[in-house]
Amino acid sequence: MQVGAIEIIPVLDGTIVSQLPASKALPDPDGEAWRAQHGIFRPDGLIESTIGGFLVRTGDRLVLVDAGAGPAVPGGFTPPQVDLEDDEDPFVAVFLSQGAPRELIGAVAEHFATTQMDRGHLPTSLAAAGVAPTDVTDVVLTHLHFDHIGWVTDQGRAWFPNATVHCAAADLDHFLGDPDEERTVSLVFDTPMASERLGPVLDRIETWEADLTLLPGVDVRLAPGHTPGSSVVVLADGDERAMLLGDMVHCPLELMDDEFDLLVDMDPGLARQVRESYARELEGSDIPVAAAHFPGLRFGRLLPGVGIRQWSFS
Repeated sequence: MQVGAIEIIPVLDGTIVSQLPASKALPDPDGEAWRAQHGIFRPDGLIESTIGGFLVRTGDRLVLVDAGAGPAVPGGFTPPQVDLEDDEDPFVAVFLSQGAPRELIGAVAEHFATTQMDRGHLPTSLAAAGVAPTDVTDVVLTHLHFDHIGWVTDQGRAWFPNATVHCAAADLDHFLGDPDEERTVSLVFDTPMASERLGPVLDRIETWEADLTLLPGVDVRLAPGHTPGSSVVVLADGDERAMLLGDMVHCPLELMDDEFDLLVDMDPGLARQVRESYARELEGSDIPVAAAHFPGLRFGRLLPGVGIRQWSFS
């Protein structure tokens, strides 16, 4: 993808397959909304999300927007085996400490039991693009969930040794506080908590507190809701623009249908307001957009529609 002189290269790290809750039923498999997703919705009711990031070449900077989920789990990822009758089971103990009723713990455990994940491919994807970790000058994080910060560090060291790391101050404050959901994510996905992952690079993190131009051709806009500091990256050269939406949306249908919402946001009401605002801005604008979990990290455009907008992958 080219935006004027700016080059954008998707780099894959893996996939997550899960049974995400939604605000309404998944689309009809024979309908246009289903076909527009290119496989993210599966007949078995699971949702397959890409993990990865975007390399951005702008001027003399080589920027990575989001950094995947990190190294693969030795032996492969398996969901946690939960003993709901054992109060000392790590999964059960986390939720009991939050005051969750046991029936809710069982429902959450059943949800995660179907989760599948493949991760650890970002180094290969970067190499295929002719990029070494030492080449990256900046890492821009749309938010600080584990599947966006995974390659920021590895084994206690910066994986991009020459890069400045950029993120929203609101997210850094939140995730360095080790919130309860981080303990759950760490258990389920066998991954370090954000405070541990980011610890080795805290001295090279620069934050934003409002919308700003971060680098030449690279703007960031706060789009809170998914997380406190969730942000959108706008790439621009002259009159040409493209947007990287982070996790403001997880699939194009959330832009197409204001009533469809994958229920994975910290502040669902605010997240919905932000999505609807972007849908109005993007509808019919011809601005190419991609998000961190779109199939294959492909760009597409939001087209006008009656009742439900249309989506076209590039």
